[in-house]
Amino acid sequence: MPVLVVSDGPRDAAMLPPLVSTILGAEVQAVAARAWSSVVLRRGGGYDRKLRFVLREALDQGARGVVATVDRDRARRGSRLADLVAGRDAERQDPRSPAAHLPTALGEADPHAEAWLLDDPKAVRAALGLDGRTEVLNVRRGSPKDALDALFEGSDERPLDLLAAVAREVDPGRCAHARETELEAFCDEVRRELGPLAAAPS
Repeated sequence: MPVLVVSDGPRDAAMLPPLVSTILGAEVQAVAARAWSSVVLRRGGGYDRKLRFVLREALDQGARGVVATVDRDRARRGSRLADLVAGRDAERQDPRSPAAHLPTALGEADPHAEAWLLDDPKAVRAALGLDGRTEVLNVRRGSPKDALDALFEGSDERPLDLLAAVAREVDPGRCAHARETELEAFCDEVRRELGPLAAAPS
């Protein structure tokens, strides 16, 4: 299933396709990946207007769906996601939009997408070849990004490849803090928006 991925940067772009594939039980490939910072509009705009631009761009890229995520970081909880939802709603209500019916899964990672991976210690250990005694930091303590980077130290593989490897191993059902990190809500979005595409005959 070809999708366009738009996120905060290359780390998220590396982990999202394998994670979405696991959620759907179907192979998802990114036909293109965009960082929000690279979506520059002539009149400016927030995530709502940027998403509308990206949705139309996705059609030109041959995507059958879009996966769009933001990191909460220090923003008010849910505020960035609300902007994304507003943009998707506006596009779907525009009768002239060619992207009005494009399946679009939205998510806000709290505090960032690495939390979605770190919250499954078994996946982290399996992907990195670590034994069961290796401590994997609880997502409630410290920075998930820093915790993963510390575990990546000493590996000959690129961090982006390691992030993708962990994402392929993640089982959302094992993530004890999926509601807090917003992974649970993202899984619901992915299944609702992209699930019908995954189930459709190719």
